[in-house]
Order: sequence, then structure tokens, then C-alpha cells
Amino acid sequence: MHRFFIKRHYNTGETITISGKDYNHIKNSLRLKIGDRVVLSNGRGNDMLAEIVDYPENEVLLEIIKSEKSKTESELKVFIAQGLPKKSKMDLIVEKATEIGFYGLIPLESSRSIVKYNAKKKAKKIERWQRVAEAAAKQSGRAVIPDILEFRNLKSLKELKERFDHIITFWEAEKTRTLKNYFSHNIVKSSDNILIIIGPEGGFSVQEIEFLENELKADILTLGPRIMRTETAGIVALSCILYEKGEFGDNNE
Repeated sequence: MHRFFIKRHYNTGETITISGKDYNHIKNSLRLKIGDRVVLSNGRGNDMLAEIVDYPENEVLLEIIKSEKSKTESELKVFIAQGLPKKSKMDLIVEKATEIGFYGLIPLESSRSIVKYNAKKKAKKIERWQRVAEAAAKQSGRAVIPDILEFRNLKSLKELKERFDHIITFWEAEKTRTLKNYFSHNIVKSSDNILIIIGPEGGFSVQEIEFLENELKADILTLGPRIMRTETAGIVALSCILYEKGEFGDNNE
């Protein structure tokens, strides 16, 4: 069923009018008729089944048939602090991580980041990545639009430390501690917040790893014997974490 994001939650029996691009998509692209139904979401985990009631001038009027908490969202909230990649690779990371089920992105500046943005460019990038996240959420049936947070460096990332129950980073020089080990020795509740920290193309320096370990109390892990590109590592780590928590079905079967 077609999905559209709106700004707030509506209760059963209430009506809502939609205009602009979504109106055009509903009427002219999808050619939906009075009586057809769509799913509306406030982008924060609630789904509303809505029926088209009328087409006033340049608007579509819908009535909320049913309102409920979405069944597509994980209670485990995973965020990625992603070292800045070159070109349009961040678009890919945001798109795929949204489809898989992450909750937000922190663009991360580090000593080996090749890409540098001024304040104006940063604001434009955040807007762009937020649009990518919304489009991917709509396509994948998400009821949550992941948040694209402000740019951070490692020092300012420390300010967010208390928001997370688990902070994990991956380093090519780590050879023994894996995600499997981590889940075996740590209690990860289904309602926890997890931060994955991924380095840029050049990886993290030894000094940065020491900062992450000592100041952010991050667990330093390996993703295996093969070195992954920066745009691959976060997506793989996210997938492994959600799999371990049963988000891709019962992993004990």
C-alpha cells in the first residue's frame, strides 16, 4: 500500500487534507480514486490507514480509518556516526541504512577525512541526506524517518555519550573481538540505543582509537579478516546487530 509522511499524528475518524507534491503524486501519478486507501505516517513510529474521501481543488481529503503503532520498526535504536566519505557515498549509506532500519546519522569529521565542508555546505548536505532518508523510508515501508544530526568531530561526539547504552567502533587493526563476542559478553536489551562509529576512507588513527576507547568508552571490534570500504562497514555492522536481535526473523531457527 502506498505510504506518505505527514507532520503529526491523527486519530481514527479525523480528516486530513494533503496538497503539494504528495497531492499531485496521489491524484495524477498513482491515479487513486475516492474510496482508495493509503498509509500515512507521522515519521515517529505511528501508522494511519486513511481513505480518500474527496478531491477539493488542488487537495486530497482523507479520513483516518485506523491508527496504530507501526509493526515495521525495531525497538532497538541504532545510530551510525559515519566518517565523511567522498562524492555521493553518504547518499548510499543513508539510503541503505534507512532500508535496513537505523534511526539516525551523525556525519563525523576526523583527522583522515578527505572531504571538508564549510558551514553553508554542511547545512545543504544535512538537508540533502534528510531527503534521501525520507525517500528511502517511504520506499521501504518505514514508519520512522531517520534523523540526520549535525556534524561532529570526535571531541564533540563525546557530548552525546550519555544518549547511548552501547558505543561500538570497528578498526582494521583489531583481530580478535567480534560482534559475536560482544553480544555474548554484554546484555543488549531490545530497547537500547546503540552508536556505531565508522571511520573515513583512511580509517582512524591510533590516537583516535585511543580517544574513542578511553573517552567515549567505545568497544573496539573487528568486522572480520577482510577490509571493507567505509560505505560498506556501517551497513554490514548495522545488519549484523539487527540480525543478532532477531530483526530479520527468528535467528534461532
